[in-house]
Amino acid sequence: MTNKEELMETKTLKEATTLLFNRISNGRDCIFTQEAMTGCVASEYDSLGKSGRQETYEKIAEDFKRRTGYYSSNHSKTSYKAGSILEVGCGSGLLTLELAEQTESDNIIGLDISEDMIKLAQSNLTRKSVENHALSDKITYLNGNVYDLQNIGLQNIDFIVCRNALHRFQYPEKALKQMYQVLSPGGKLYIRDLRRDANWQIVLERIGEKRWQTKTLVEDYIGAMASMLTTKELEKTLRSLGITSFDITDGRYINGEIKNPSNIKEYERDSEYVCVIRKRKIADGDKHD
Repeated sequence: MTNKEELMETKTLKEATTLLFNRISNGRDCIFTQEAMTGCVASEYDSLGKSGRQETYEKIAEDFKRRTGYYSSNHSKTSYKAGSILEVGCGSGLLTLELAEQTESDNIIGLDISEDMIKLAQSNLTRKSVENHALSDKITYLNGNVYDLQNIGLQNIDFIVCRNALHRFQYPEKALKQMYQVLSPGGKLYIRDLRRDANWQIVLERIGEKRWQTKTLVEDYIGAMASMLTTKELEKTLRSLGITSFDITDGRYINGEIKNPSNIKEYERDSEYVCVIRKRKIADGDKHD
């Protein structure tokens, strides 16, 4: 394992992937061919999430609601009952739990290709249900593949959340097509992910001290960066699929009511993007409906 000092001295993603993996990455490069997080990677991400990311999940859930229009600023947070919510690439289900606690939806599905992650998600649901019994009735976790959403019976989903998962898919165009197809007419897809072309020094700072304590997570973070999309690549992919109703912005959180008392530096504005896609209604003539 390359030590922190050596890695922090790298100037580009290419330098870092060469240092860590003896591999020169030009353009998008799926260093990890296995899309599922398993074993210690799964458990370490779960531990990281539970130990220091709760405020992040709160902010993401709030941002999702505001950007998708789940509720308007003129109404209380609980004045609307959402339809179904699907989180694709839910991992150990920590964001899924937050979505369930912050919304009135009674049909929330967390989907992940990793059996290990789904087991962790079920365990986290059991733990949280002790405090909030309603969660076990609202949430269902499924072990499944994003490329096969229709065949596993998912359809007419009102909202889809895909956070830090799109880059894990070797075929993002297929994943986007499937997610779009299972949306209900007028449904919305919320994507939040990192940008491969973000300032490299910010990317390194974003690793954070907790992640530095586990070499597996550092290696996974850098390797995953190589497979990130730029916003231009994402826009090109969406247009190639015939999807034109979308907005891509930087990753700043739209959540004026959520504070960050622990002052965790996330660099979301500089290193992340958010894309909200709306599926046209049949009346709009969408050929995909």
